[in-house]
Amino acid sequence: MKKLVIVLSASFIILFCVSAFAVPTDAPPPGKVWVEVGGEWTLVVAPPGDGPYIYKERKWILDTAPPPAESEWIPAHWVPGHHKGSVWVPGHWVSGHWETVHSPGKGAKWIPGHWKGGNWVSGHWAGSPPPGKKWVPAHRGPGGRWIHGHWR
Repeated sequence: MKKLVIVLSASFIILFCVSAFAVPTDAPPPGKVWVEVGGEWTLVVAPPGDGPYIYKERKWILDTAPPPAESEWIPAHWVPGHHKGSVWVPGHWVSGHWETVHSPGKGAKWIPGHWKGGNWVSGHWAGSPPPGKKWVPAHRGPGGRWIHGHWR
């Protein structure tokens, strides 16, 4: 009986931990995104753009809080499964978040993303670019995959 109680208790703890930290395991259908509402993931209509939005009371509102210093907004997106060396990395959902940008060199200044008339203007570099390089702003690629801003 004691072993049964231990096994059941361990099973409950494992089940609780897995469900408490569960994230979506499937890509959302076109025009939808995953959001966490009341501790559960649910599909909702995608926000009207790639800027920072907050999902509140079943609608999207602009997040007008100033961005953290030296950071770029990364909208929510699905990362398809892929091989990393010999290891398979399953597809996974990434919630919208701010990510630190790193200076490409002396003389470059990061201009943070901001709202302008209800439209999101992505962050970009001003000043002297690295020799022979051009800044490619962050954008959505094939299949809606998010491509971070980068130097090319």
